[in-house]
Amino acid sequence: MPYNEDGETWDLAYNKFTEGMAENKPGHKSFNQYKLPKWVKHPMSHPFSGLFIDCPSYAYACLNGAQDGLTNYLNLGPGHVAGIFGDMEMLAACSTAELNARTLNGETPAHFAISYGHPWILQGLVERGADTTSPASNGVTPEQLIYSSNRNHTIEREYLEAALKGELTEKKNVQAQEYKLKKWRAEGLDTLAEEFLDGQKQKQRLHMFKMGDFQMPYEIPSAQDAKAKNDVPSSAVAWPPAKKKKALPVALLFPGQGSQYVGMLKDCINLPSVQAMLTTAQQVLGWDVQELMLQGPEEKLSETKHCQPAMFIAGMAAVEVMKQTKRELVDRCQAVAGLSLGEYTAICAAGVLSFEDCLGLVKVRAEAMQLATELVPQSMCSVAGKDRITLEKLCADARAADTKDGVEPICQIANVLFPAGFTCAGNKSTVDKLCVLAMEAKALQARVIKAGGAFHTPLMQPAQEQLSKALSEVLPKMKPPRCAIYFNLTGKRVQAGTPPSEFIDLMKKQLTGEVLWEQTVRQMIMDQVKDFYEVGPLKQIKSMIKRIDQDAFKRTENISV
Repeated sequence: MPYNEDGETWDLAYNKFTEGMAENKPGHKSFNQYKLPKWVKHPMSHPFSGLFIDCPSYAYACLNGAQDGLTNYLNLGPGHVAGIFGDMEMLAACSTAELNARTLNGETPAHFAISYGHPWILQGLVERGADTTSPASNGVTPEQLIYSSNRNHTIEREYLEAALKGELTEKKNVQAQEYKLKKWRAEGLDTLAEEFLDGQKQKQRLHMFKMGDFQMPYEIPSAQDAKAKNDVPSSAVAWPPAKKKKALPVALLFPGQGSQYVGMLKDCINLPSVQAMLTTAQQVLGWDVQELMLQGPEEKLSETKHCQPAMFIAGMAAVEVMKQTKRELVDRCQAVAGLSLGEYTAICAAGVLSFEDCLGLVKVRAEAMQLATELVPQSMCSVAGKDRITLEKLCADARAADTKDGVEPICQIANVLFPAGFTCAGNKSTVDKLCVLAMEAKALQARVIKAGGAFHTPLMQPAQEQLSKALSEVLPKMKPPRCAIYFNLTGKRVQAGTPPSEFIDLMKKQLTGEVLWEQTVRQMIMDQVKDFYEVGPLKQIKSMIKRIDQDAFKRTENISV
């Protein structure tokens, strides 16, 4: 129906036709002849018709990508909307992640609670341990916003100061809400209107903020009760799926064992999300990973059973750090991949498993690999400056030269890192012979590395069997990845949305198969990935990319922790 001249109300002449209208076209059935309820015909017949969008509806629309008819370009969540409207019921329904979520501008729900002057929301965030200290993208912390925002009056700032310290008493809480209600009143109201509103404070607090002890004169039916009565028109047509934004040409790359160092996480240890991960890690691992990462000793941190969980946690902490300034890149990344142990960090970042479940798998993997390294003497070496064919021949020569005690020696390529850059692994004596042969063949480098064992060789078969069993047990908890994953075993892409049952074998066979890292990076470039982020300690992956592709190296950034 067309709008009237005021631009707000609708013309109630249902048989009228004006050029441009879809209704009442000549030769068509009149709109008034359809047996439709009045709200279909004129839901906006008057601006005070009582139809409005309440706070929960606003938030749910926000989550579905629509807000007041626009896309949710600020990336608001229900925690932010609770801060805008002062709705305690909505705040109570928020998850921990939603309480700490950030907008495109880096603002947390605490910023919104302060900006809109709702100290009871701020106190609720403090009581639930939400982030109330981190600055937004402009560098302004919630505490600084209390004094810089021009929305709030002096008394409101005092309430907000108390709430930020968790010291807002019940009496001050009521005073703050009543002050807000009075502040919102139109100016110049009649005395009778003022007296009426003053007598309705409890009711207003209940409706506006979901606070107070006002008792409704009737019981509000639940959604199930309303549905059971079936007295409200409903559609049998399912809502279309929310439109997903196109992935950005970004890849998150996670380092593996060997990138650890004493002092990891020292710069991000106070992030609430990192603290939550460390608390969960303490429960899953049974030892204090925070103390080991910050204090060492280095020898203990380098042990496989300790190093792998620490590196997994460091990688996920780096994701949280990246979200502080580049959340859009994390949420809409095209692909993830990880080097050896880093593959599990990539799987967690892709949403296949929760942090807790994935850390449990890493614990099993690390302990099984530690035991496997103790069965027979074994080691790993780094060889650079020789092509694959030459290196495979040198490995064969090393095996042929090491035939003592009738034990079949093992020495083979374990990691293909970059052109003419490999790691080889196997029996200790055989790997030692390989280093000698490689240097005699004029290799640029051939040295034993402190990796802990012959990873990605048949010597890891006992660990693979134990890990495969754990993977099968956790398979029902796995979800399809939100972005593409590139697995070590093939160097190929597994598309977003692929059922985990179709790629779990790639995880099971990784321990005894080669890590095709060079092929992984080249395939990502072929698949139009433009920007690479090494997410985790140090810069080993970036150093490898430098030798794989110069253009990719120039577009590689470190998110170190």
